[in-house]
Amino acid sequence: MELPTRVDRVEILIDDEARAALEAAPFYGEDVVGSFVDGSGRRYDEVDLNFRGAYALERLIDNDPIGRRNWKVKFRSDEPYRNRREWNFNFEPHLRQKLAYDLMRFAGVRVPSARHVVLAVNGEPQGLYLEYEDPDNDAWLWEMFGDASGDLYKAARDLPASEGQPSQKYFADTTYLGPDDASYPGHYEKKTNHKGDLARDYGPLRAFLEALNTLPDEALEAWFETSFEVDAFLSYLVVANFISHWDSFPFRPKNYWLYEIRNRKKFAFIAWDLDATFDPDKSSFNQLGVDAPLFFSLKSAEYRPIHSEEGTERPLAFRLLSIPRFEAAYVARYRALSETILSEDYLLARIDALENLVEPYLTDAKTSNGPRTERSDFEGALSELREFVSDRAASVREQLANLP
Repeated sequence: MELPTRVDRVEILIDDEARAALEAAPFYGEDVVGSFVDGSGRRYDEVDLNFRGAYALERLIDNDPIGRRNWKVKFRSDEPYRNRREWNFNFEPHLRQKLAYDLMRFAGVRVPSARHVVLAVNGEPQGLYLEYEDPDNDAWLWEMFGDASGDLYKAARDLPASEGQPSQKYFADTTYLGPDDASYPGHYEKKTNHKGDLARDYGPLRAFLEALNTLPDEALEAWFETSFEVDAFLSYLVVANFISHWDSFPFRPKNYWLYEIRNRKKFAFIAWDLDATFDPDKSSFNQLGVDAPLFFSLKSAEYRPIHSEEGTERPLAFRLLSIPRFEAAYVARYRALSETILSEDYLLARIDALENLVEPYLTDAKTSNGPRTERSDFEGALSELREFVSDRAASVREQLANLP
């Protein structure tokens, strides 16, 4: 749980032609080649570069005054960066996603490592970015699960219309999509074992979803115990509920990964994209806020879909929490975490420590065409984060006290 003592400065190097190619096709374009310089000054050449994200990237393209972008950097397999091949860099002058990943990890959920860095592009400062690895790394899968041979699936494809392409909305609600492997790509993008004929083989996922959706109620408990990492998923659900992680499962059928731990014949859930969290203001998107019920959308559909394609079925959550033993385990886990890493005292102290780490690296560079700056954005988000933590912790304490 220790924090580093400094924030590294890293740099992306990209020539004008390659940058222009990315700007012309920010969502659907091919990777381009560039270089990367790490915090010690070591240079990595022939890395693949691209923009990353969907709607957060779209907001930067539309509004950022200095042309900031979110980046994906893929290193050569023989020269990985920090022992990983793929890394993400998001402009984040706030602590939300860093804190969320920390809490998930402390709760026993497998998530990428994340840290803030100061990013430059071709010598031009971009500001405070969150650097986090991609689960699509054999070394990461081995460290997390003791096995890197299974199928890894990234859930959902939700992209805006761009570059002559219509918007793409393929969601991953964990319903069974039928016996045809061709029904699964888009909803679940296969990221390992994906070359040649193996690319079209969705057998392990198809079998998992078929059992999840069709087994009789009396067979479910034993099946979950042998086929799914239940304890880690319950911890995920607790933290996701507490931090109002509305932009992912089970509220929205997107922003997560599933991994087949082949040597254990089990599936695991991997949390992802935790930036839209700790928001005290409810909206049509954030339907949780600070006063969300502890079981909001865990046993039945309470979250109102943003798009009709998202549907309302979430069998991975609904069927799991229909089992009394797992419902009780969820409550017990919530009680335990609310007294440790989800307590108000712990969270406010953690926020203070993260603030002290990154505050010296903030600048007054503009983040909009108005008066907003990186520093003012950070300070506003920090105040909102502390407000959320205090109000949410109080709501959870009251709800837990009222449970039988």
